[in-house]
Amino acid sequence: MLKSKGVLAAGSVAGAFILVYGTAVLFRLVAGGYLFEGGLANLNYALLAILCAVPFALVALFGRNDSVTRGAVAGGALLFSVIFILVHFVLVLSAEAMDGAGIVRTMVVFPASALLLAGTVYLSAGRKKAA
Repeated sequence: MLKSKGVLAAGSVAGAFILVYGTAVLFRLVAGGYLFEGGLANLNYALLAILCAVPFALVALFGRNDSVTRGAVAGGALLFSVIFILVHFVLVLSAEAMDGAGIVRTMVVFPASALLLAGTVYLSAGRKKAA
């Protein structure tokens, strides 16, 4: 299924959009609120999804085209999804409207953690292949 680099990169972008918008809808139903003011129409959700998907898409595009890299990207994306869901849920439950600084922090912290995780996955896949 995940045979080419382009499919893996597109899948990571689509997965990020499903993750961000899916958790927003789910947490609206469960907790009664959204992370960003204005609900799903707020473009910060799309920006957050793109920024979180870019590190995984880059690893998929520029990494080796082997099963170790594909598995590492999938595992890293799964771990990031768990972290994202938990932190997103806590932020929604805090029930405070996010001001400009809070939005900027959110737009930096989530993609930075995705970048660190994707970089770690890329390096560990290279080591696993060498061993």
